[in-house]
Amino acid sequence: MSTSTTDREIHRTRAGIEIDAPADTVYRALTEVADWPLLYPWIAYTEVLTQRGQDDEVKFWAVRPGPEGGLRVWTSRRTLDPVALRMDFTQQGSVGPIKELGGTWDFLPRPDGGCRVVSGHWFTTDADPQETAGELDRHGGLQMSTLKSKTEQPRSLTSDVIRVEDSVVVAGSVAEAHARLLAALPAREGEESAWFGTQDGVRSVQIEHGGHTLVQKPLTAPEPAELYRRRWRLAAAPDGGVLVRADVLAVASTGRDRVLERATADVRAALALAGQR
Repeated sequence: MSTSTTDREIHRTRAGIEIDAPADTVYRALTEVADWPLLYPWIAYTEVLTQRGQDDEVKFWAVRPGPEGGLRVWTSRRTLDPVALRMDFTQQGSVGPIKELGGTWDFLPRPDGGCRVVSGHWFTTDADPQETAGELDRHGGLQMSTLKSKTEQPRSLTSDVIRVEDSVVVAGSVAEAHARLLAALPAREGEESAWFGTQDGVRSVQIEHGGHTLVQKPLTAPEPAELYRRRWRLAAAPDGGVLVRADVLAVASTGRDRVLERATADVRAALALAGQR
């Protein structure tokens, strides 16, 4: 054991899993965070905040899996090495009993075309380190088993995915369009960037980021979709007004036409909301 800059003792955990998929495929699935809502059902949204070469900083919004529920928001600084198939990360800020967290992910090719994925985490905590390590191991196990199932049977990451996007320019400022959209979502208390709410009898998580992005994801996707999320992104239009881009991300292994029809209608409705006075 050693000590951190805050003089807390550093504790370590390690885990691995065998995956019958190519190492570079699994590496891309884990590191391309824009598609984490497809990979991990508990992730509602991700946003790359900064990127320079192989280094980036990513913000994550998640609905905690398991009976405890709740929302979790965090950022991570990452260094990606697509040649060595390795990712190093350090989480920014404390979450619950975990005060500092970092680690590595390695993707080791096997002769048969599969791979072994190995993760090593270090953490500091003010709580019982064995309990904290157990919680990390439980979540890490779920993360690895989900990574395995999604990459060994990748249909839900590829052909089952439905993406619908459209845009419109509306009058006014970004702040005005943002305020109209925020008012159309379930109300939040305070200035949290994520909150639960119920609209038309459906419970969902809402996310606000940077004054220019709003996301809504129902906790139970509308049938027959297996995942469903809509998003608005706002920017000043070059010739005046506000460029509003609305999109729906969905997964449907059955009833694809029905989900596509719904997503298309929802994008039109989302654009209309941004322009309503």
